[in-house]
Amino acid sequence: MHISLKWLRELIDFDASADSLANILTLAGFEVEDIEARSTWADGVVVGYVKSREQHPNADRLSVCTVEVGQDEPLTIVCGAKNVAADQRVAVGTPGTYLPRIDLKLKPTKLRGVKSFGMICSLSELGLAKESEGIYVFDDLSLQPGDDVRPLLGLDDVILDLTSTANRADALSMVGVAREVAALLGGEVALPQSDRDISLLQTGSAVKVGIAETQACPAYIGTVIEGVKIVPSPEWLQSMLDGSGFRPINNVVDVTNYVMLEWGQPLHGFDRDRLISIAGEGPLDMGVRFAAAGETLKTLDGSERSLTPQALVVTAGDKPVAMAGIMGGEETEVQDGTQALKLEAALFAPAAERRSGRSQHAVNSTARTRRTRRKRARARYRPSTNTRR
Repeated sequence: MHISLKWLRELIDFDASADSLANILTLAGFEVEDIEARSTWADGVVVGYVKSREQHPNADRLSVCTVEVGQDEPLTIVCGAKNVAADQRVAVGTPGTYLPRIDLKLKPTKLRGVKSFGMICSLSELGLAKESEGIYVFDDLSLQPGDDVRPLLGLDDVILDLTSTANRADALSMVGVAREVAALLGGEVALPQSDRDISLLQTGSAVKVGIAETQACPAYIGTVIEGVKIVPSPEWLQSMLDGSGFRPINNVVDVTNYVMLEWGQPLHGFDRDRLISIAGEGPLDMGVRFAAAGETLKTLDGSERSLTPQALVVTAGDKPVAMAGIMGGEETEVQDGTQALKLEAALFAPAAERRSGRSQHAVNSTARTRRTRRKRARARYRPSTNTRR
């Protein structure tokens, strides 16, 4: 699990450095595989204000930008991004800056006859994305040229790659790790408190739940939330998820992942209207049972899965819509047009989850074996094209 020290310090106050904390946790029985100091990724990168943008005189795909970076004189920077424009606030690597994620030391250069001093950066160049279509543009218009971009992008942080033993499931959450740190270093955990009035949430029709396998699923809670709008998450939430190794997707998916990381309780959001199209009109009739032989489910990764009687599934109108505790179904996933959610919080027995997951590996392995046998059989009886005359 990736542990953000910035997030951890919101839960418990401690003075130990990252290296010291890693040693203490290791002596307590955990394994710290890596310490990632993200502040080095953008040391020297500052907020820049694009004062003007002109077409490069000798290149159609390049722009010549005048950028204020808090120095006495603005910098002239040649930029190849399509989305660069005047009046933007951007991340600028000034001359002398080293970007370790792309192994690049910035220095004054000349591009197609025009001198350039620095670089306007994308998220991929700062190590925050695998690919970027263009430069990163800040939405906050109050940012001043020369401001350090690291606290703005969540790069003022250190990440511990922490591995716990199988008997320490309590350490698979930020709250759990905070409690462990409190026990080792002293202090009191400040559990997260919500300042929102949950009575303001628009709740829809009731959800009817029927658990056929109470040992495999001791508890299942579902609620409907209406009036939802799918938008990108705020930058602070995207930063938290990125530091924990999760790719931000949208506000609904991101907040369920955030709760899971913070408390260790997985949540899953279904599109309520797509569930109704499967279950039929009226109160949602949800269930948890083992799959029947011959049933299939297309999961979020696009795979059409053949289910076995060992697979534990969540159902709507008795039709499988998710593999319980493993992966949701593509047919009911939250999408851009989602307007109402059915939110799930459940306890699935670990043994049942493991059997369910292994059943899919067994099915996939059998299918691969059959394909291999068919290929070998076809090769065995295929006429040779190198017959001698």
